[in-house]
Amino acid sequence: MALKTNWMDVLGYAGLIPFLGFATLTALCGDTDMATTLANYNLLYGLAIVSFLGAVHWGLAIALSSQTTPAYLAGVDQADFEARSFIWGVSPSLLAWLASAFAPTQLALWILTFILLLVWFVDRYFLKPMKAFDHYLKLRTRLTVGAVLGLGLTACFA
Repeated sequence: MALKTNWMDVLGYAGLIPFLGFATLTALCGDTDMATTLANYNLLYGLAIVSFLGAVHWGLAIALSSQTTPAYLAGVDQADFEARSFIWGVSPSLLAWLASAFAPTQLALWILTFILLLVWFVDRYFLKPMKAFDHYLKLRTRLTVGAVLGLGLTACFA
């Protein structure tokens, strides 16, 4: 019997390696230029992940907008759902970009940590009524804890 790979889990947990790896390396390098460089790498990785999380909402709105039965919306008006998804979909990346563009690295890491938590709360609010996202939200909770830990530790040692 072949073992089925759950790629969402595998890739999700693998995605924690840079967060936690850069945090560890930043701590090990102490107060050096290399620690600053590694902290910037974690910041850049975090920006990519936050943008990806926002894009989930765009993909959802695009995929579901062509369906004729709005049962998946869990009681939300289809037009409201699409507007909410498209607007929220760009918000995390814009917030993260603002933090990285105009704040020093250490502060930007803390702001990005807060943005990841905000994205988690909004995703739970928007997606929890739709039962199809139960596993995704459980996984996202674990991954958010790991990412927040990695970014927070990097900010402490940056």
